[in-house]
Amino acid sequence: MYQGTQRGLKVWFRDEIQNALMAVDTANQDLVSSIDSVEVQIYRKGYAAAIRAIAAAFGIPYPPPGQSTVRAEIVDSPGWTPRILS
Repeated sequence: MYQGTQRGLKVWFRDEIQNALMAVDTANQDLVSSIDSVEVQIYRKGYAAAIRAIAAAFGIPYPPPGQSTVRAEIVDSPGWTPRILS
């Protein structure tokens, strides 16, 4: 990523990306939780699917629907399996 005349790489760590995804997902979930309609439920499912798709693009395990407020562990080692942290 280039900024002005200075050139350099901006590095993002996977846990930072996951934290950003969790923040926007939680904000959206809080917002739609107070509105009970079919349209909002459909919107929420699509939003959550988009968050999971972005996470998958970065190789980040993301909690399945209904568990989006818990933190998933990220481990960069061969043979790891994701687990939900309490």
